[in-house]
Amino acid sequence: MEFNLVTTGIELIGTTIKSINIENSIVDAEWDSKRNFGLNINEPYFEFLEDEYFSQMQIDFEIEIEQSEKQRCKIDMSLEGAFASRADVDKETFKQLVIINGAAAIIGIARGKIETISASIFNGGKIVIPFVNVVDYYKSTFE
Repeated sequence: MEFNLVTTGIELIGTTIKSINIENSIVDAEWDSKRNFGLNINEPYFEFLEDEYFSQMQIDFEIEIEQSEKQRCKIDMSLEGAFASRADVDKETFKQLVIINGAAAIIGIARGKIETISASIFNGGKIVIPFVNVVDYYKSTFE
């Protein structure tokens, strides 16, 4: 199968960490520690140019680990992604692609960054964030 046959009308231009804050008193992250994960998908910014559409979307992540009263770690990170359309995509389709596919892409990229950062923080162990169903996330925000 040709790769071009399965691509969508959206292209990831890049991502950047907008902010990160870490508070940590854990040396070794234990697998059975209490872990909390939260995120907030901010409303994307759209700009419509003559020959392509452009968008930026920021997602805020909050991760907490608690091993005891004195052993805690909290990571707050905001990651922004930039997207462009392919020539054959209309405005409404591009918006939908950013809202769903763009958010899923940013979450996947954040997963790798959080694993890498946390593996550097702890003497042993790392934080692995769960998979997120973006469609269910949006449904829960409207309920």
